[in-house]
Amino acid sequence: MQRDPVKPGADSREHPKLVSGGGRACSARRIARRPGAVHWRPMKTAERILVVATELFNERGERNVTASDIALELDISPGNLYYHYKGKDDILSSLFSQCYRELAGMLATPILEDAFLEDSNPLERSWLFLTVLMEVMYQYRFLYLNQSDLMQRYPEIDRGMTRLLSLKRQTTKQLAAALLASVDINAHPQRLEHVADSMAMTLMYWLSFEHLTGSPQTPQQTIHRAVLQVLSHCAPYLGEQQTDFYRECELIDARLLDTHSP
Repeated sequence: MQRDPVKPGADSREHPKLVSGGGRACSARRIARRPGAVHWRPMKTAERILVVATELFNERGERNVTASDIALELDISPGNLYYHYKGKDDILSSLFSQCYRELAGMLATPILEDAFLEDSNPLERSWLFLTVLMEVMYQYRFLYLNQSDLMQRYPEIDRGMTRLLSLKRQTTKQLAAALLASVDINAHPQRLEHVADSMAMTLMYWLSFEHLTGSPQTPQQTIHRAVLQVLSHCAPYLGEQQTDFYRECELIDARLLDTHSP
């Protein structure tokens, strides 16, 4: 059975081919209910609670889910849930901590070093890195669909999101500098800063934009389109080889949309 590439607590760097196609083998909710149905150790109750909470938050929105809803979905008593977590706020805090650790760890990865995919150009390496980064963000998408409200209500999330934005800005600046090295954009620091900030802003708010457009998208489509949109900020400056690769990305995007259109 294929393992779900977007499961809480998983290291997304183990799943570099998010957009390889195919549906989810089974939902996180079913995995949590039937731990014997998959070929790894059964999850503990505390882990199952986080898995199901994530799926419910993503489906219904965090505000519309209670601790009792999570217990009911898991077919456990509220007392059992409260034995592991003090309540919904405690569950939310644990999920945000997971998300923060995964994203912060990835953003600290020297993804553009020559040793990483040494046969590929900077754009290809950037494409892979952004795909895996967006995979994790999609996994915890409820945090991004309602991030302003969550940041206002939870100081921990406010501080964490602010730190993540700072890390994303640093990362996109490195990506932009590498992608646009052939046009010597480093000679124009303000221009580089503008491109990098546009890339970071797209990373932070793309999931909300996709949600507001109301167009049905598969996870693969959403993530692929996000990566394409982030890279599009560099496209006008790219050299011939990289422009060819970007055009190929556009073709992949169009093919995905055509395949899943009604």
